[in-house]
Amino acid sequence: MSEQVLPPTQPKPAQLTYGEYLRVPALIGLQTPQSPHHDELLFIIIHQTYELWFKQLLHELDAVIACLQNRNAPNANEDVYEAARLLRRCTEIMRVLVEQFTILETMLPTHFLAFREHLHPASGFQSEQFRELEFLCGLKDEKMLRYHDAVPELRAQLERRLREPSLRDVFFAALPTLSEIMNEDEAMEFQRRAEAIRALYRDERAFAHGRAWLDVCERLTEFDELLVSWRLRHIQMIERTIGVRMGTGGSSGASYLKLTLEKKVFPELWEARTMLSA
Repeated sequence: MSEQVLPPTQPKPAQLTYGEYLRVPALIGLQTPQSPHHDELLFIIIHQTYELWFKQLLHELDAVIACLQNRNAPNANEDVYEAARLLRRCTEIMRVLVEQFTILETMLPTHFLAFREHLHPASGFQSEQFRELEFLCGLKDEKMLRYHDAVPELRAQLERRLREPSLRDVFFAALPTLSEIMNEDEAMEFQRRAEAIRALYRDERAFAHGRAWLDVCERLTEFDELLVSWRLRHIQMIERTIGVRMGTGGSSGASYLKLTLEKKVFPELWEARTMLSA
């Protein structure tokens, strides 16, 4: 006798539903195109999705920082492995962000230009969460605050991130191969940090929780790599859509973004590889 297939259980009026939990009616009501053009909905949804992933990345990286700050706790080894686990999640999110450009590139340049004029003066430069991500990671540039003057509470949040220790700060403060030396010039400090990472790669067993720290280093390198890939794909998408025209917010568009391709969060991790191969 074949098994009887039962229909899904209908929720009782007082029970939580899928739509209520995810607030689906509110979510799908957040897209408000400024024009009648078909592709503007795609443009909005792509960018709203980016903002949701940025929120998740901030959530995860804050947890990574908390783990690395527990380096002297009795369970420090577990905390370092947890940091590596969460960083892997961050890299997978970044991989999704890079691939998402392929969806946006299904839009013809003429279709984007049909509604582009309705976007002025809004600009991706005004993404507070992406700027917050940069500051949290360690790419802090106080000059970028001017793009957020229109919303004082968001500017205040960015100012807080500027003052707080970044992921970069916490990582190097916790790295077991790095002895604490203060007041060095920038070039000497860079060299010392790269050498400390090289020492970890050459013999992770010589250091406390070395294998876990090696995993953290690999995940941070991958995250850095994907962040550069995201910037590159962003540039390519802009050039594919509007060429070298000025951005909607008055920036130089792709020309400016090309200047950001060398903005690695952890250049010492890359320099250590050069040292290893020397």
